[in-house]
Amino acid sequence: MDIFTEATDPNKDLLKTPFGGRYCGKISPRLRISWHKTIHIAFFTDNNITTPDLFSGTYKFINDSKYSVGVKAPDQDCGFVVNVDVKKHGEFLSPTYPGVYPKNITCYWKFVGKHDQRIRLEFRDFDLFYGGPHCPFDHVKMFDGGDTFAPLIGTYCGQQRNLVVFSSSSS
Repeated sequence: MDIFTEATDPNKDLLKTPFGGRYCGKISPRLRISWHKTIHIAFFTDNNITTPDLFSGTYKFINDSKYSVGVKAPDQDCGFVVNVDVKKHGEFLSPTYPGVYPKNITCYWKFVGKHDQRIRLEFRDFDLFYGGPHCPFDHVKMFDGGDTFAPLIGTYCGQQRNLVVFSSSSS
């Protein structure tokens, strides 16, 4: 079974769509949530022996508003500006949380408070691929300021528990 969770158009050629994974045998796919409005699943068999156990699954259409926090940044598939004047607290999620996250993406969240405020970020669930202590592959970088040129607070990967980060100022 092949799964394509990053399809942007239900009529698009699957050969031009990022591949989400191939599954066979008794290993079940992890939870999958589409990044867009489409998931393609392709089921293949051949003329060899097949067992009576094929597969079963469930589906649910969910509202994507929980993945859009703040104002969408222009010209970015996955970028948001969260301003305290609009919402003082809330939740932010990776694009397909709690499912497998997409490959080769970059997401940005910029949190902006008032001049006399600091920003507190708490990660309740953090589980990215761990490629070593320097996080050379999948990671989250946090900067203490309004852009990626600000001082680096830290680079995080792997499993993090009770990760809480504070800014030194309002952006």
